[in-house]
Amino acid sequence: MAHYHILKIDSLLESLTLCNSSSGFRFQLPIAESINASKNDMVLGYVSSPINEIRYIFEVESTSSETIELIKKCEVSTGPKIDLSTIEELQPIAYLKDFISISEDTFQKIVSIFFNISTSFGTQQQKAAPIVPSTTVQTIYYGCPGTGKSREVKRLTSGIKDEHTVTFEDGTTNIFRTTFHPDYDYATFVGCYKPVKIDNTLDYMFVPQVFTNAYVAAKNHPETPIFLIIEEINRGNCAQIFGDLFQLLDRKNGVSEFPINAEEELKKYLRDVAHLDDFNKICLPANLHIYATMNTSDQSLFPMDSAFKRRWEMKYVKIDYKKKEADFTFNVNGKDYHWLEYLPYFNDKITEASDSEDKQMGEFFIRGNMTATEFKNKVMFYLWNDVCKDLYAGKNCPQSFFFRDINGNPFKFTQLFNEPEAGATEEEQKDPYKNGDLLLEGFLYYIRYGKKKSPKQVNATEPQPEENAETEAE
Repeated sequence: MAHYHILKIDSLLESLTLCNSSSGFRFQLPIAESINASKNDMVLGYVSSPINEIRYIFEVESTSSETIELIKKCEVSTGPKIDLSTIEELQPIAYLKDFISISEDTFQKIVSIFFNISTSFGTQQQKAAPIVPSTTVQTIYYGCPGTGKSREVKRLTSGIKDEHTVTFEDGTTNIFRTTFHPDYDYATFVGCYKPVKIDNTLDYMFVPQVFTNAYVAAKNHPETPIFLIIEEINRGNCAQIFGDLFQLLDRKNGVSEFPINAEEELKKYLRDVAHLDDFNKICLPANLHIYATMNTSDQSLFPMDSAFKRRWEMKYVKIDYKKKEADFTFNVNGKDYHWLEYLPYFNDKITEASDSEDKQMGEFFIRGNMTATEFKNKVMFYLWNDVCKDLYAGKNCPQSFFFRDINGNPFKFTQLFNEPEAGATEEEQKDPYKNGDLLLEGFLYYIRYGKKKSPKQVNATEPQPEENAETEAE
């Protein structure tokens, strides 16, 4: 796990010419005392009084008992003015040492200010700081539908409101997104020759796709994090889509250990159009981060093999039943039901019916407050189509079949849409099998409390009078 620090570099500026040195410039510093730093930690270079500016961002390459080796990641010619005494965790400022640790939140706040200054290492213009992962990311976020996997990836890359997206001078950004599906293939992922009409002349040109575009961006902007995001990665044939790019996923310090030879058409594009110096081989750089999402409930046509999966870090996204942002309601017959109150009961029934947690619903399975009709079409349709449909057998339904009314009787999905006919009697309007909203109301009761007991059953379960108990004992 990476940590974050501030380094006062006043004396460093006198001994080393850091200004305008290239990104990747390495140097060693003697340390007078043991410090809590390790490889891949991020360090902010601070020039103190009278300048009081953050000028540099470094990454720790290695540490020993006597020295620390740093790599310069980027610099600004005029940095953000920062009074460290305003940062609560650094007080009192009088005791600030040359090298101190800070929280990740503090680091990100300072970096946000840092990247709002015109930088000397590139030509990008940014709304806010790009998110800079401490190590190269190659991660699949997986879990049941609605747990917020895509939202989490967005937060970690562009920011929820795209506030961390970097826009380059040519109008492109540092975010590259695609979605796999059964018809997705290598040409869709990497690129291929396609007919292109230029000045009324039809020609064939190599048209790059998302992988190539992300790769070129990472090569052209080595100081900027580039994010390739693959949604629904398990819905495509990964072996076919990645092809020999599969080898590139073996990475050491973020860089591919086994570069591959570029195919001839791709090589020409990298040389003649992208103008890369190294166009003969493909090798993923450390600033190219790959995020992917995967729904465990999807019935993938092409399951990923273990050799592919082990090249990724896997992160399970669990259901959060206390997520305030997901505290939605759905209204049935004028009554508001809280989604997060009923979700655990739905998921318990799903697990019982399917013998698996894969088909459970996450807190963001619905995205807002709903009417009864919307709830039927979204939640009830999923429960029927993906869980209960194959279990339905009329009156002979197994106990695990949970599409049941208030009395525990099984019903079908279509019955939820029954409506009383015009001129229906009051009795007919109150019949749940002629009024789908009443049937849904009964279903919600059954899901949470089980089958409603009849008056006779209630009386039977009440404590017997004392004299009756004595009579039975005799």
